[in-house]
Amino acid sequence: MFEDDFGDERFTSKDALTLTISTAVTFSGLLPAFASGSAPSSIGQSSKSPIIVVGAGGKTGRLVLSELASRGLYAVGLTRDGRDLGVGGATVSYGRGDVTEFDTMREAFKGAGGVIFTASASKKGGDAKHVDYLGVANTARAALENNVPRLVVVSSGAVTRPESIGFKITNVFGRIMDYKIAGEEALRSAYSSSGSTSSTYTVVRPGGLSDSPSTGASGVEVSQGDILSAEIGREDVALVAVAALLSGGAKDATIECYGSKGETLFGAKTGASKLAKSLPEVPEKFIHRAETFEGLLENLLSDKEMKETGIVGGYKGTKIEALEDL
Repeated sequence: MFEDDFGDERFTSKDALTLTISTAVTFSGLLPAFASGSAPSSIGQSSKSPIIVVGAGGKTGRLVLSELASRGLYAVGLTRDGRDLGVGGATVSYGRGDVTEFDTMREAFKGAGGVIFTASASKKGGDAKHVDYLGVANTARAALENNVPRLVVVSSGAVTRPESIGFKITNVFGRIMDYKIAGEEALRSAYSSSGSTSSTYTVVRPGGLSDSPSTGASGVEVSQGDILSAEIGREDVALVAVAALLSGGAKDATIECYGSKGETLFGAKTGASKLAKSLPEVPEKFIHRAETFEGLLENLLSDKEMKETGIVGGYKGTKIEALEDL
């Protein structure tokens, strides 16, 4: 279930999501289941300002790298050993970077035009504490120290909803959800305290991951508040992450993405549903549908603005160690 090289496996459509839906129906009564702007035009246009893909050895990381290559953008796939993954063409190269070692990240990010973080805990790459928490914190710090214009971090839906079945099931794996939200919070704290106006971030929280082919933007829905979720293919997650990096329409914001047309579970179409029955209804203005991935990211609220709505979960993890103790 977990991948090597800081892979992105958390739970699959046939594992945790199916179990989540069925358990929820049986025990919890759940339903089955920013202003826009433009990113710097130089991002990825030159080998001197490439896009760094952290966790390129994982499934989502490879898809991100492939998408960047298909656009003719310069990208560097970062792995622990810097090996060639055989993804992409002339604009793709590879480098070494260990998210648990800050100095390697700082060196790898020199001159970067943007960074997409797709790493997560894996058998050989490290546990959630060191990859999803310390690794995200190191990535944010290294990006800020190098004045990287844009950072996109792929996290997970339900991280602020410990009452949800999805959180409970996934958190069994080394408390990965606790450490994912801790990593998100470390990132937000770093950017907030930096006072930088030239470096911005986006946190992308996908629903349950599958290996289904892309549905296109019309088959994806984006919302905010960590309330709605559904299964989504990794290919679409990669496309959302790339759009978030390049479009500039989700600055200092957190979004959830999932399939909008519904996925087949037990022979029925489920579509998006609330992570827990007790959660508030999501105002329609917080649900985004469009014909392009860039369009999905228009008119989003920043994290600061979302806090004022009163629907954002306040969970930040339990028994989280201080970064300096790791």
